[in-house]
Amino acid sequence: MIRPDCARLVVVPMKDPSRAKTRLGEVLDPSRRARLAVTLFKLTLQRLGRAQGAVTHGFDIATVTASPAIARLARDAGIAVIDEGSADGLNAAVTLAADWAALRGYASLGVLPGDLAAPTLDDLLRLLDRPAAPDLAVVCASADGGTNALILPLPARMRFRYGQGSFRAHLAEAGAAGLHTLAPALGSLRHDVDRREDLLGFSLLHHAPMTVEARP
Repeated sequence: MIRPDCARLVVVPMKDPSRAKTRLGEVLDPSRRARLAVTLFKLTLQRLGRAQGAVTHGFDIATVTASPAIARLARDAGIAVIDEGSADGLNAAVTLAADWAALRGYASLGVLPGDLAAPTLDDLLRLLDRPAAPDLAVVCASADGGTNALILPLPARMRFRYGQGSFRAHLAEAGAAGLHTLAPALGSLRHDVDRREDLLGFSLLHHAPMTVEARP
């Protein structure tokens, strides 16, 4: 649901589940990878919903996706859908979402991945419960040097640089755009589910054992 009184839009980009979690291909077959991707996406939306109800500075939630299945799931959950059209990669999807949000009057964009292992309410509030600042970018690192959370003012003045080493790349892009930067250490936002050890930790944390097998 989009509310006109909210200054920030938080976007969760999402691939079609059939194309997600390919790095787990050695331990999960395609159907299990798809189910895992959907489970993680739903959990992310649920946790964002809890944070949305607890903040002082309100925000809206949307997903940007090219997947009809994800679009249906999001709409059923009351989440706005930004149609990605053709799937051209994460940077293109987030750029589209930033333009979409700016056109609708949002002053700030937040970006969170849909595969965080266990973001806590406290960390989500520390990240998101802040006013929309016109000259500040907030960048949170993943454990492997990527970017697991990003907040920036709109219209976007910096390029998105998701990929290997994106944490430092986003800090550099923000600085080049004349933005001040903040990199809070939010431990529960550092970990996503992309590798065998991530999967095992996620299964134990959620008391939902998932068979991990060696695949040729």
